[in-house]
Amino acid sequence: MITKTFSRLHRYVNVFRLSFMVAMLTTLIQWPLVSKTIDVKANLLIVGATESGWAAAIQSARMGLDEIVIVHDGHWFGGQFTEQALACVDENKGLGKVGWGVDWHPMKRSFHRSGLFKELMDRVEAFNKAKYGLSMPGFPFHGPSTFHPKEMESIFRDMIQPYINAGTIQVFWQYETYEASVVNDRLQEVVFKGLADHNSEDLLIVEGKMTIDASDWGEVIKASGAAYECGPDPFDRYQEPSAPKDLSDNPSNEMNPITYPMILVETDEPALVSRPENFDDRKYTRSTRLSLAHYRDLEWDIPDPGLGAITHWPDSGHAVGRQLSIYTVRRIIQGENSKLGKTSILFNYMNGQDYPLERLPDHVVVALEANEVGASSKNIVRMNRTQRQIIFDDAKEHAKGLLYHLQNFVHEKASDTTHSFRNFVLSDEFSTDDHFPPKPYIREGLRLKSMYMMREQDARNTDGYTKDLARERFAQVLYPDGLFAWQFHYDFHRTGRTYLKSEGNAGPWIDYHKPNRHTNFLSDRSVFPMRSLIPIKMDGLLGAQGNVGFSSIVSAAVRLHDQRIHIGQAAGAVAVVSLKEQMEPREIVFQPVVMDMVIDGLCGEHYEGTPLLIWPWRDLPTDHPAFVAANRLSFRRILPMSPTEVDFQPDKVAQPSWLQATKRLNPQVQEWRGRTRGEVAMYLWNEVRGEELKSRKRLRPEDFDGDGISDVFDALLFTADEPIVWRVTK
Repeated sequence: MITKTFSRLHRYVNVFRLSFMVAMLTTLIQWPLVSKTIDVKANLLIVGATESGWAAAIQSARMGLDEIVIVHDGHWFGGQFTEQALACVDENKGLGKVGWGVDWHPMKRSFHRSGLFKELMDRVEAFNKAKYGLSMPGFPFHGPSTFHPKEMESIFRDMIQPYINAGTIQVFWQYETYEASVVNDRLQEVVFKGLADHNSEDLLIVEGKMTIDASDWGEVIKASGAAYECGPDPFDRYQEPSAPKDLSDNPSNEMNPITYPMILVETDEPALVSRPENFDDRKYTRSTRLSLAHYRDLEWDIPDPGLGAITHWPDSGHAVGRQLSIYTVRRIIQGENSKLGKTSILFNYMNGQDYPLERLPDHVVVALEANEVGASSKNIVRMNRTQRQIIFDDAKEHAKGLLYHLQNFVHEKASDTTHSFRNFVLSDEFSTDDHFPPKPYIREGLRLKSMYMMREQDARNTDGYTKDLARERFAQVLYPDGLFAWQFHYDFHRTGRTYLKSEGNAGPWIDYHKPNRHTNFLSDRSVFPMRSLIPIKMDGLLGAQGNVGFSSIVSAAVRLHDQRIHIGQAAGAVAVVSLKEQMEPREIVFQPVVMDMVIDGLCGEHYEGTPLLIWPWRDLPTDHPAFVAANRLSFRRILPMSPTEVDFQPDKVAQPSWLQATKRLNPQVQEWRGRTRGEVAMYLWNEVRGEELKSRKRLRPEDFDGDGISDVFDALLFTADEPIVWRVTK
């Protein structure tokens, strides 16, 4: 009897406990979640797990720094490569046939790959070889290296994971910059608010000894109050030859356009997308030759907007190899030659897919003005997250409209539909509800107002007005604080938007090239200055990703995959040396010994990883024994060079004239006979590498070299010269 009573009582207690727990759970669901605050101290705070932020973290870890914290507003490493879905690699590009490039692709690289970018691309191409049968499986018109964004993200993650496992790097996902604390013009800490994975009131407070802003939009730079620029630069700001004399046709919200990319994968059955909101076939007049033939006579409010178009897809039996069509221009996997037998394609900036940021459609203007009066005329850099999302959503619908146009209008007019886009579906690799990538492709953001702003005339080719007249040469300015090599054309996509005369801003539109906003001007073989990472006034802060010191014109050329990784590496090296030497980055520029520590971190034999190309030699691969020696001696201006001799020729026998011109070398020494330039460089580097570099003497407070050009305008900071002016060389 006692046992039965005890058992019954025990059962009643359990029922009571269960009822109490259910009641408490119900109450918790009804109440808002309790917010939390996390406080973190870091040697280095990196805002943005973009390709630049990722590179900065690995570089700083390899140079011995610990307590590195990354904070990101998404879930993926890799930025442009991954969450922005730019899955066909853009690299430095120049002239000639010596620089790296594959035989089937005529777009030769300016330099051999180097640094973390080379390590990354070696891994992705090995992955492609194993999975798809070819290291470059897409045979795109552009490229030539391609990948699936999700697979690329796993490679980014694999490369940084050892440092995370070791506790050197800590990552916080899904936080956005909220505010920053600045004391005596030095950034002290950054406060972040939680996004989708968190309570919106969750706070993350990071006190970093140094901060690198590698975010998409330079959010820490803005929050800190550091000076920055956005939108077009007039001629009188930097005296750039292609800058507009006034901004009457270049409103403050004119930018290189964004694009919402799409990754398409081949299916066994037709798969049509639904009709997007605000769809109109006339918006895709420039998408294909079939579209253009039908809509050629439409009257736009901008005369002659440029109506070029390309082929839609290849006919049956003609889809193999590199060719110019929407199907092949940025193809990721060529199914016919792939182990998996299925084609994958990147849609990014197909004719008519880009989304200009000025003259916004009426329905977008209404939505922005409802959020904030005047928001529709703001530069996207200055918009808040909600306002940007309005832009992004319309850009996404516009991109989806291109696919709808191809699957319907173009499919019905094509004579051969074997490769119709009806046989493709949006990839589900992003795990998003609509199968679009988490972010659009961002070509241009804010520009940090830095110690020196790179200008078009510093590097633009001087052989002729346009790039078709260019020949290989080093840039007119090779900055004395250059950290890596770059070259590309000043690449403006169509920044303008024109509407039908009869319908105005409520109707269909197409994009067009505005004057001097095109791809016809080429840079020479150039370097990127350390000063362009450093704010003109704020300490404890470095720029990265696209948030660095260049004009809007130069921004159009220094925004590629490899360049963004190089910028991150450079910022990481500067941060480490600054912290180890307890010296602000702006002071390092004027200290040759400390500056050399930064260069050694990027291009030396002491640290893990592939060295970075510091000097823009065309023919130096990183595995050449003389790679480091040739780069370091060139940085110190010890090796001879002329403006148009862009090949170092490390395996060429050193001639007496070359030896004679080499500083610090006695050409009469018999042992140089028969030696190659590479061998001489290695010997000479071993001789001079341990010498203490001489300090420089400042001649005037704001004009280091006393040439009458203030430091913030002086490209050649330590050399008395005249202001740099661009003119065609006779």
